[in-house]
Amino acid sequence: TRKARMDGAFGRLASMQMSNGHFSMWGNDNYVNPALTPYIVEFLLDAREGGFAVPDAVLQKALQRLSEDLLAGGHEFYGRDQREYLKFAYQAHAGYALARVNRAPLGTLRALYDNDRKRALKGLPLVHLGLALAMQGDKVRGGKSIAEGFAFQGDRGDYGSPLRDAALMIALTHERGYDKPAFDAKVIDLGRELDARRNAPWFYLSTQEQIALARLGKALLAAA
Repeated sequence: TRKARMDGAFGRLASMQMSNGHFSMWGNDNYVNPALTPYIVEFLLDAREGGFAVPDAVLQKALQRLSEDLLAGGHEFYGRDQREYLKFAYQAHAGYALARVNRAPLGTLRALYDNDRKRALKGLPLVHLGLALAMQGDKVRGGKSIAEGFAFQGDRGDYGSPLRDAALMIALTHERGYDKPAFDAKVIDLGRELDARRNAPWFYLSTQEQIALARLGKALLAAA
């Protein structure tokens, strides 16, 4: 059943959580990629909103980790390419996840937008940051950051594909009530990309792309 699958997922995540609140990459070692933690927090929050009994201790420990990292200036990602971008993207996503539970410090979000948005190498972190700002009360900076995210030209800095990012950006604005027809117009580009892939010798979507497209479809159906 769906409940059994979700309970299994919760148990797996609990077993992978480290003492500092982040999560082991593979579950059986100490390697941690902090960028995973906001995604896991989002999953747990979505599950809770969907009526599932989420392990609160796991969620609160992860939220506390995000809060402490955000206030401390983020994770440095030493040894990684584009580490200044990765740091900014992590902070923006952490801020968004915290804003969903009204725990993102507005002053920190404002400083991140005013001083660090130039570090963006793609649009998704700007949308995460803009939504966090708007949800915490600064709708002016929030609206600007979201618009800058959708207008951003370029795509480098992490493993997320343009298709995944565009689908998530549109879905996020719908989920939080900040959608606009101009943002939704990116769906046309997504359709073209999917058609091109279907016409290729073999059709492939990564797990992240599949999740993003499903999330987008759900958001658009809710708005219909």
